[in-house]
Amino acid sequence: MGGESKQRLPALDGLRAYAALVVIVYHAILLFDHGLIQRVLPKTFWQVDASDIWAKAWLSTFNGAAAVELFFLLSGCVLVRSLDAAKGRWLSASASFAIKRALRIYPGLIPCVALTAAVNPTAFSWGDIAGNMALWNFDIVGPSWTLQVEMLAIPLLLIVSLLHRKWSAWGILAALVVAVIARKNQGVFVAPLLSQFGYLFVLGSLVPSQVGRLAASLARPAGWIPIVVAFVFLRQCLGGMDLVTAALGFVLLALLYHDDRAATAPVLVSRVPQFLGTISFGIYLWNVPFFYMPYLLPKALWSLDTVTAGLIIAAGIVPLSILLATLSYRLIEVPGIALGTRLTNLGRFDPRRVPAPEPTN
Repeated sequence: MGGESKQRLPALDGLRAYAALVVIVYHAILLFDHGLIQRVLPKTFWQVDASDIWAKAWLSTFNGAAAVELFFLLSGCVLVRSLDAAKGRWLSASASFAIKRALRIYPGLIPCVALTAAVNPTAFSWGDIAGNMALWNFDIVGPSWTLQVEMLAIPLLLIVSLLHRKWSAWGILAALVVAVIARKNQGVFVAPLLSQFGYLFVLGSLVPSQVGRLAASLARPAGWIPIVVAFVFLRQCLGGMDLVTAALGFVLLALLYHDDRAATAPVLVSRVPQFLGTISFGIYLWNVPFFYMPYLLPKALWSLDTVTAGLIIAAGIVPLSILLATLSYRLIEVPGIALGTRLTNLGRFDPRRVPAPEPTN
């Protein structure tokens, strides 16, 4: 793939940080009026009632759906890129990839599920807890449905990587056609969630390719900020724009990957977004326990309008989530990543470990 020599992708890390923070604000606003899920989220600006326009504006700006799409596109880009860079046979690289992916997701998820259940112990059964820890369900940590999709996407990404090895970007494009068809024909993929979102992983895997390079060159005159604005707001103004929005997300990532000016934007690569990008997995998860503790909120907060109350709560939850995410990253996630590396290295042949033959008499 074009751009394979890139070792780190700091701009993409910074983008991931903002997406994780957006999800917190999004959920904080919805906490105070669950009716917005039906009244506002599926509708465009022109379809919502005048009384909900203010909430629609904030939920569109802090757009949780767009953030999740970015996560899936980023996963496709980064994970297939790592598969392509893996040395050795495809089957061996695939096994290593699956082990590392599981040990990247589950160690951080399991304690988060445990803590979330602990702050509201009467609401969940042991079956709920075990099921969410295994990602059979997402009854406790609601946002973990995206992690279920990430795990389901492992076989898809392995196939995409194999197709790319054999037929370059044409193989990915063929997989993308199948994945787009699966959106409306869920029998194509076994899992409904993978059918719904699998095309985003495949589209993201095109980012490092010559197709991504071409998209970046065409979008360079516009710059990445207008593309972000279009990616976030276009679907809020016009219905039926899911594929167009996904294409905009692809162009955004392609610009940040291939264009040096976009890839060095201070708002993405300075120390704070880089730090938050590093712990973004934890930020995405560790805010959830706080949403199960509304009994701790001052009564006066419930008398405020939905947006104001949500923004106040988000301002409190964000630093607490960053703290827990930092601890989780250092104490849980990094050891899990290291374990994955050790396990995948066990079966590899290392000539340095083979003792020299003893001299014969």
